[in-house]
Amino acid sequence: MNDPIDWLVFDLGGVVVDVQAADVTIGELARRTRTSPALLGEALRERFTTEPFSIAERFQIGALDEAVFHDALNQTLVDPLESEILTGELEAMLLGERPAMVALMKDLAKYHHIACFSNTNAVHWRYMQQNFRFFEVLERAFASQEIGFAKPDARGFAHVAHALGARPGACMLIDDRQINVDGAIAAGWQALRFENIDRLTADLAAHGVVATA
Repeated sequence: MNDPIDWLVFDLGGVVVDVQAADVTIGELARRTRTSPALLGEALRERFTTEPFSIAERFQIGALDEAVFHDALNQTLVDPLESEILTGELEAMLLGERPAMVALMKDLAKYHHIACFSNTNAVHWRYMQQNFRFFEVLERAFASQEIGFAKPDARGFAHVAHALGARPGACMLIDDRQINVDGAIAAGWQALRFENIDRLTADLAAHGVVATA
């Protein structure tokens, strides 16, 4: 039998925040730099399944800061990018927060602890903190580049549970990537695959998690 759920831990991109398809960003960077989309796709992959990690993956776990990430990426490009252009392209990936999801989180927060655990990077994290209001709902917020681990690494889930002062089984991840859901479950968490808000509401209710009394 599953533990009672103390913490609902939300992924951000694809769940709370609309994100531009990676192919669109890669295509635009390829056009600007006259670089093969395939080469850029390899440099910017974000799966955390194969080592050595890509440039983007190392950026997401804080192994590269913004300046070093920019320099490392430029070494793969035919025409280098100015840092302001790269930052702008990264920020353009974040299309906005989903009002219905933020409203659901606010309702859930009346009865449950709410946190986030996001595979992100310093540019995206800063932009979200400056422009999105869902942070007001969160009791705790965990970013991969700040804790040094990204989903589905079990060490990331262990870090978050410990920081929350919760048993792993009392934490539930809500994520749109099956690999992260599987990683959470392997780490002893409960987890739900996010497809849409209606399905999420039904799945939460099936686990005894409701947004209203």
